[in-house]
Amino acid sequence: MGSRLTRVAFLPDTHVPFHSKAALQIATNAIRRFAPDILVVLGDFADFYSVSFHDKSPDRSIKLKAEVKEVRKCLSKFEAMPIKRKIFLMGNHEYRLERYLTNKAPELFGLVDSHKLFELEENGWEWVPYRRSLMLYNMAVSHDFGSSGANAASKAMTKLGTGVVMGHTHRMSVVSRGDAGGNLTQAAMFGWLGDITEVGYANRLSVKSDWFHGFGIGYVYKGEFAKISAIPIIDESYCILEGEVVR
Repeated sequence: MGSRLTRVAFLPDTHVPFHSKAALQIATNAIRRFAPDILVVLGDFADFYSVSFHDKSPDRSIKLKAEVKEVRKCLSKFEAMPIKRKIFLMGNHEYRLERYLTNKAPELFGLVDSHKLFELEENGWEWVPYRRSLMLYNMAVSHDFGSSGANAASKAMTKLGTGVVMGHTHRMSVVSRGDAGGNLTQAAMFGWLGDITEVGYANRLSVKSDWFHGFGIGYVYKGEFAKISAIPIIDESYCILEGEVVR
């Protein structure tokens, strides 16, 4: 009989409330079926459009309270699952709130922040500040490691000399490197779960054709990730998880 593996699920940039409702629902259904021991939110779960310093569309009005309410609604679906450890990494979009307070309301700095608004600690989440990384078994995990683009994860792996998992780029890639001693090092990005027609800043970017919906899973054996996989969500309709179709 084989040893039980620790299961880890990774949820990339979701940009609530500008998420793809269909893609997020498929990811939620798949993670429920996967039954992870650990769930890691890789940052930019919230968009925080209301406190962004970027130019805003005059046709779009959204309040911070409404954004937070939608974030809580989405997080509650994962909180209802019997997951032993839940980890929420702050991304640059969660950092928008900190920047806003620093510039507009410094008196409130430290009294109001993302993890308090999202009620993370009350609902069993660990949280990691933006620009900090977490060592999860043998993998460094962060929203980003200071770079973006299609090769950001593999560049970080080379720079740090360890396996990495990251969000931020909205791209999907798993790069594996082995050596003659049988050692495996991996660098992974799992796409995103946003709606490209709704995320305002996407219109300012010239390179977004390789953004792809998805999420990630990993298996830990003897204290190390033995396998990490990106799970693409096809046409906002389905994904294949462990040989089964999930809609």
